Amino acid sequence: MNDLFGYTEAERTAITAELSKRRWICYAPAALLLLAAIMTFVGFRLRRDVSGWVWSGLLTVLSGSYLLFFQEVYVRPAKLMQRHIRYMLDGPFRTAEGTVSALELEPKDKDGLDCYRLSLNVGQAGDPNDERLFYVDSLKGAPAIAVGMRVRVHSNDRMVARLEGVPKEH
Repeated sequence: MNDLFGYTEAERTAITAELSKRRWICYAPAALLLLAAIMTFVGFRLRRDVSGWVWSGLLTVLSGSYLLFFQEVYVRPAKLMQRHIRYMLDGPFRTAEGTVSALELEPKDKDGLDCYRLSLNVGQAGDPNDERLFYVDSLKGAPAIAVGMRVRVHSNDRMVARLEGVPKEH
């Protein structure tokens, strides 16, 4: 058996570091903008100028908008990937062995991740009742498999965690 596809601890370490970096980029400027809003409000109140609420309000709205936008666009994808990798390395696995009947290399969305669809026939060749559908993370690239190849799939909720080539039986 040879590994054709799988996740490693190095990927877990890399995504954890990337998520930490992205959180700093998201949260630090938002905190600084909120701090500037507080300082503006206090400064205007000390001078007894009632127009300061406009500036502090604008800075507060800007801070919240920045935080919400970058949280969803920049931090959330890395958090989804971290959760996915953790699940692929530590989660419960099911194993299926069969012949590859189709591999669609056009990425489709599956739970927030772009994935390739892999169809595996686990029974008699051509029996539609024995077809199993799995999803392969497209960010890792297409696995080195071809239609008709015999493989063993270790999966979590139909997501492929590891893919091994199996020699054909005689």
